[in-house]
Amino acid sequence: MAQQKDNLVQALPYSKVKSAKDFIFLSGQIGINSATGLLVTSSFEAEVHQVMKNIGILLHEKELTYSDLVNVTIYLKSMDNYPITNQVYRSYFTGDFPARVCIAVTDLPAKANIEIAATALNQTNFSAENKQLIRRFLEEVRSGKNPDRAGLYMADTLLAHQLNAEAETTVKRTPQNYAEHVKEFLTLYGNFHFEITEIIAEGDRVYVRWKQTGKHMATIDGHPATGKPIIEIASAVYRLENGKIKEYWIQIDRLGLEKQL
Repeated sequence: MAQQKDNLVQALPYSKVKSAKDFIFLSGQIGINSATGLLVTSSFEAEVHQVMKNIGILLHEKELTYSDLVNVTIYLKSMDNYPITNQVYRSYFTGDFPARVCIAVTDLPAKANIEIAATALNQTNFSAENKQLIRRFLEEVRSGKNPDRAGLYMADTLLAHQLNAEAETTVKRTPQNYAEHVKEFLTLYGNFHFEITEIIAEGDRVYVRWKQTGKHMATIDGHPATGKPIIEIASAVYRLENGKIKEYWIQIDRLGLEKQL
């Protein structure tokens, strides 16, 4: 009988987990204990726990956790069980909860009392894509090669936090004035060489450290041009939103620059 049940489950026309770009879609899970192949019926609370554990198993297979869930749909045969559902459900989260909808239904597979479907964000893919976007932005725009292409990578308006120890400031930027900002670097340092020395991504944020090597071609901080080589070391954290830079924090080795000047 158990073998027949396994064959039936395997024959059902759906995938338990399906990946689509940055998202992982989990098919609806009911409170079946995989060890016995039977629905947990000792209590509704135990049934909900089994559903959440089943979701956790699928997430673990994709190297994800409950915190990666972004959307959840709950199906209940009785809304009288709504309070217990919430009580058990919240115990599986330590941070923000995913978006959620709860729907009352007349019946569920295997006579279950609850079914939960979910969508998770694959942070690994998401981080990797953001990392590549920032790398392209730096190598194409910040490097001075094509500053006018800033609009491909930056939101229409963004915040730039300049974390200089002597004067922390925040300014609003647009792709247009950022392009002019980069062109100013070309005036100050000539056709400088731009090298990314480290880049780390996590979620919607990307940390970068770089080394810029050019020449002292114009007055910088009151120091007249000398034509001598000059190196700038800096780092920044970029926050992305909808595939574009929405905010960044930048810090420059001002002391090292001043000593060279």
